[in-house]
Amino acid sequence: MSRLIARILLSIFIFPLAGILHIIVFVNAVRHNNESTAFLVAGAVICIFVAFYWLVLWHKAVHWTNRRTIQTIGAAVGSVLLAAVVGGVAAGINSGFGAFIGTVTAPLLWLVATVLIWQKTAEERALRLQNSGTDTIVCPTCGYNLTGLKEARCPECGTQFTLDQLLAAQPSRTPADLET
Repeated sequence: MSRLIARILLSIFIFPLAGILHIIVFVNAVRHNNESTAFLVAGAVICIFVAFYWLVLWHKAVHWTNRRTIQTIGAAVGSVLLAAVVGGVAAGINSGFGAFIGTVTAPLLWLVATVLIWQKTAEERALRLQNSGTDTIVCPTCGYNLTGLKEARCPECGTQFTLDQLLAAQPSRTPADLET
């Protein structure tokens, strides 16, 4: 099994594990606090658990840059703020329900944000292919590996090129490579 498949399978377990942990923490916290406070405590524990689990699981697969790090932290702050608004609106129905909805929304929003933030860019894909040691041709628009295709159209993004345009746009090609 590849590491990527293993990570994807382990990613699936984040929700049932978080749910079980939420129930355990909530049941123990509600003994000493009111329902809303117990939901907030359980939610805070779940946020920390989800962030830790997700980062440990995917940190080696992500090409970390300063920009990605800042965006990931910003996504965490933004997710908590947006979840507080959603929880506040839901608290109009019931304060415990609002606390539950707000604390569940925050990690879900952060997970979605990290999926978008941590995606490889076209440049990163092209660099990875270039460093793989094989002679590859990549789409200059999206970085998709075009090696072996019979036409100069990217099946990933649909952009069409002439062969000259495609070869000239390759990051690993020097003018001498293009003349041969």
